[in-house]
This record gives sequence, structure tokens and C-alpha cells, in this order.
Amino acid sequence: MRIEDTNIAEHFGLVKIYGLRRVLELDSGAAATTTVRMKPEAWNVSSEAIRSVEQKMAIVLPIMNEDPKIFEGVLSGIPHDCLIIVVSNSQRGEIDSFRTEKDIVNRFCRATERNALVVHQKDIIIAQALKEAGYSEVLDKDGLVRNGKSEGMILGIFLAMFSGREYIGFIDTDNYIPGAVWEYAKHYAAGFNLLTSPYAMVRILWRYKPKVSGELYFRRWGRVSEITNRHINHFIAAKTNFETEIIKTANAGEHAMSLELAKRLTYAAGYGVETQELISILEQFGGILPVEDKAVAEKGVEILQTETINPHLHKEKGEEHLLKEMLLPSLSVIYHSPLCEDSTKQLIVNQLVEQRSIPHGAKVTKVRLMPPPQKADMSKFTTVLNEQLPLYLVPTGAVLAEQAPAFEPAAKALGEVTKVVFTDLDGTFLHPVTYSYTPALDALRLLQEKGIPVVFCSSKTYREQLSYREELGITDPFIVENGGAIFIPRDYFRFPFAYDKEVDDYHVIELGIPYKEVRLRLERARKKSKLALVGFGDLSSEEVALKADLSLRAAELAKQREYSETLVLEGNRRQVSRALKAINNAGLDYVFGGRFYEVMGGNDKGRAVKILIELYKLNFGDMLTIGIGDNENDLPMLAVVDEPRLVQIPRNRWASMPVPNLKRVRGLGPKGWSRAIREVVAR
Repeated sequence: MRIEDTNIAEHFGLVKIYGLRRVLELDSGAAATTTVRMKPEAWNVSSEAIRSVEQKMAIVLPIMNEDPKIFEGVLSGIPHDCLIIVVSNSQRGEIDSFRTEKDIVNRFCRATERNALVVHQKDIIIAQALKEAGYSEVLDKDGLVRNGKSEGMILGIFLAMFSGREYIGFIDTDNYIPGAVWEYAKHYAAGFNLLTSPYAMVRILWRYKPKVSGELYFRRWGRVSEITNRHINHFIAAKTNFETEIIKTANAGEHAMSLELAKRLTYAAGYGVETQELISILEQFGGILPVEDKAVAEKGVEILQTETINPHLHKEKGEEHLLKEMLLPSLSVIYHSPLCEDSTKQLIVNQLVEQRSIPHGAKVTKVRLMPPPQKADMSKFTTVLNEQLPLYLVPTGAVLAEQAPAFEPAAKALGEVTKVVFTDLDGTFLHPVTYSYTPALDALRLLQEKGIPVVFCSSKTYREQLSYREELGITDPFIVENGGAIFIPRDYFRFPFAYDKEVDDYHVIELGIPYKEVRLRLERARKKSKLALVGFGDLSSEEVALKADLSLRAAELAKQREYSETLVLEGNRRQVSRALKAINNAGLDYVFGGRFYEVMGGNDKGRAVKILIELYKLNFGDMLTIGIGDNENDLPMLAVVDEPRLVQIPRNRWASMPVPNLKRVRGLGPKGWSRAIREVVAR
């Protein structure tokens, strides 16, 4: 996807709001494997980068007695890798619209081989889960979730958190155009690739909202949106003393957030919810009121607004719906904000009277607010829901790919995990020449006695690492091929998390592009550059064994690559430089491992380690993370741990590594590793 760049961005304390960006191409080809600025006026977000976010995103579909055919069309527009969460408040009883909806989703998921969660807003077990979690503010006097769009959205946030996803998007189910639904999800995924803060939001402006009046008329924007935008911009201008039109999406029903942001916001009941999200961000992080959240204070909040290419065509609900159910609550949340000053309040009152939303002299009704979901005890919500998961999971009888089979203590019984060690293998845990780990064995046993997990993070393949794990009795997660994928033993973590596939007894989170694609791009680089780019895939097991000083069996395992290729680059510095440039031009990355170059697309040791750290923290709370490496390909891993350690390489020296707080440990490979571990355990 190619998206227009703009220098327009305004800061409000810790909040950065970007001006509206148009999509120039929905599909920008396969030229780039990441998010890159192709020209000063545009960003190109590759299909691989978009897919990587979609795999971590839940799309929430609130529905209430919609036409089944329209609902089917909406389902067909959700990208395959997104988890579908349907929150229905449709009719129950003799004519059971909810049963019809669930049947539609069930058949759709069976046909398309995917999972969904389908819940009714008035479900008694869901209400009990929220009550157990300490989030009763969303419940009515009967102890069930109240009616209302906002309440359904909050329930969707809880379900997305339960599923282990990182992002949540909302799409209305009255949309007549499945292509528009598909585009919304692509906007979300592209937007999260462009934003750098973990506290991020993407809000969509429909390019056209057609009206049917004898003929199809494409109205530029909606009436309520224009009014709300004008007043929230006045609200901001009153604080900055600079007139602004930066907000174009105050009533954006189609919007997405990182769950880290979503769980920190307060929500307004009814149709004031989208405007209240913006107000909550400005109140908490705008700098006018004290900022209490240190994590957000460090990273800030980013809001991206994008404009669609597809029009938004949906069922009209009448003037009264617009003015009473949408405009009044939207302006009310601005009016009752503690940041709202008198001039904005007076403009809002005048507007509501003019639109006949309130009579002259009447007060602006205050909208009910609900607290941030992070106040809830998510473990208690998960415990209740896990017991009844088959009631909500479709297809019937399936196992949710993002959900552990049962909420029980980890099979490994880690209990009090306070430290985790991430370690490279070649040249670090293993001797750089002999591949022996004997000098490190006693230190490893010490870690195992203390219950400290040992996570291999190496260029080695899945099969290579399995061999070492079996020899050493290691049962913790591990990272293969320089961050190409993370392998997590089944039932290792208590809380559910998103993963891409299952291999043997492991859940696998894939970050890198497949080996076959790496080889295809290398072949294109060979032909274009006319250079001999020789990889392990071009060599026999015997040749690999000779090149890498490996046994024949070890060479066979080294050739079983899934996310990267090992290149044997020979020649002078100039020739190697030409080869590496050709690799980059083919859309691939590379790292030097001390002997060979590893070529890949999307692999990232640092990102893989960060994902595992978050999973450990989710399950066991805060902890100390230690990383041990020897060479430049370990830099991403060492940069994200609390205590990075660097062992010596041949000739009793250390590689040059620009990592803050890096501690250099004396000892070549496993000898240095042993010394580093003993220091960690002693503390």
C-alpha cells in the first residue's frame, strides 16, 4: 500500500496527531519488504509488513439485527490473518437473530479455515467474567452488559486481550461494500507500520458517504462528523492558542488501536465513544493535567488519520438518530471534559440548540463514562471464559489458535520466574572453532537448578537447536535463524497468545519470510548482478560440512532452513560489498555471523526477544532479562535486554558493539558465557 506523506502534524503534550493522509495505491507491488519512504511525498508499506500486523490484529464486528446478506459480505472483507470477534446485541427468543448470525460465522469459518469468537452482549457468563474481573461499570441493574455500542466495543477489547492480540480494529456491520471493509483493515495494518509508538491509533475518514435520492449522490463527508470535528478542533485551539483543523475523524466508527493504548482509555456510553477516545487521550497525555503513566510518558501517543478510496455505503437511520443518538453524546463528552473552557462550551450549546438536539435553556446531558479496561483483573476474566470457551469459539469444536487449551499454571511450573537468559549459540555458548559447550555446562546446570529459563537466540535452524536442546535438557522457548521464528512449547505459558502455526509440540510465531521466497530473491540478485551468490542450498551436505567445519549430520541439519539462507561470500572487500548491495537491492537483509553472512527478509532477533519478554512479563510479572552474545548479529538482541553481556572472540578481543550498558566479559565463547552466568546467579 502506498500512502501519501505529509509534514502536517501537531503536538498536544505527549500526543502527536498527524494530518489526513490519502491512500495512493491499495496494492503497491512487491518492491519493498518493509515500510519505506519511496519518495519524499509517499510511503510504501509492503504486503509482508501489512500481513505481519494483521496476524496480531483482532477485528471487532458489533452487530444488532443487521441483514444477514450484508453481514456475510462484511465477513468476506476481513483479511484472513485477522481474528474475527463478533459482539452481537441482536434479538433472542422465538425468532433468534443471534443464532442465525452465529450459524453464518460458523459456516464461513469452516469454509475459510479460520477462527472467530462470537458472543452475545447479554450473555450471563460474559457478565460474570467481567464481574469477577472487577469491571462492573459496564453492567446494568440485572447484572448483564448494558445495551449500547460502546459497551459492545469494550467487551470486544476484553476478548481481544483474552486472545493475546496486539491490535484491535472496529468495523461496523451495516456496510454494503465488502471491498471497503477489506480496505479499512489494510489501513489499520499499514498505519501501525508507519507509527512508532506502542500507544497508537489509526482513524479512518470515508472519502465519500453516498446518499440514494433518485440517483446515487457522493457526499464528501458526513454532517455529524463535520460538526464534531469543528468543535474538538476549537477545544484543542483553546489550549494551544493556535487555530487548527487537524482533527478530521472525531466520529470515526472505523478505527483501530494498539491494545496497550485501548486498555488505558476511558469510554463513553453510546455513540459518544469515538469522540471520547480522543478526549481521553488529550486529558491523560495532553500535558494539561499531570501525566501519571510513566510508560506512555516515555513513548508518547500517536494518532494517524487516513482517507479511504472506497466509499462508505450503509443503511440510513434517519435524522433523529444523527442528531440525538450521535451528535448530542459526541458534543457532550467534549463539553463535560475537565479541559473544556467556557468559549467551547458556549459554542457546543449553541450548536445543539440550533440542531434541535436540546431545547433552548436546557443543560447538556452528561454521558456515562467507563474506566480503562486495565483496571480489571484480566487473569480472573480469562479463568471464567476459558471454562466456557467452546460456547463462543467457532467453528464448533475448534481450538482457538491464539488461546491456550486451558487456563492452568504453566506445564513447566516456572512459578517464581525473576530472571531470563537469552543467549547466542555459535561463538557464545558454543566454542567458535570446536563447537564444544563443555566449559559452559556447569553454569547451565546452575541456571536449571535455580529455575532460570535459558532461551537460545541463534542463526541455527529449528532442527539444529532441537538437537542441542535434547542433549542439554532445555525445555524453554527458542528463537531460530536470527529471529526468523519463535518456538514456544505447548502449555508453557498460562495466558493465551497469537501464533502462526503448530510444529510438533510447539506454537510458532513467524517473523521472517519463507526460505523459498529468500531463494527466489537471491536468484534474481544473481541474474541482475551476475555475481556468484552461493548459499548452503546450493551445496551438498558434504560441501557444507567442509566449509563450516561441521560433522555430516550437523551439516544436514544446517541445510534445513525455513526463514533464511547462509551465504558463503568469498573474495576481496570490494567484491563482498558488491554482493551485499545486490542482496539489498533484491529486498533482502543480511547480518554477519563471524564466518558467514545470513540473508533474510523480516527476521529480527531484537523483535523476537521483545515478544518473548512481553510474554514472560504477562505470565510472571516484571523480571530481569540478560542477553549474552559475541558478534554483530547479536546486537539487536543485546539492545533490548536489561543486562547485555559480550564474550570474547578469537585473539582475546571483543567485537565492536554500540550497545548502552554493555558489559564485556573475559573468556572466549563458552568460558566467557560461564563467567557471565555465575555473576548473574550470584546476584
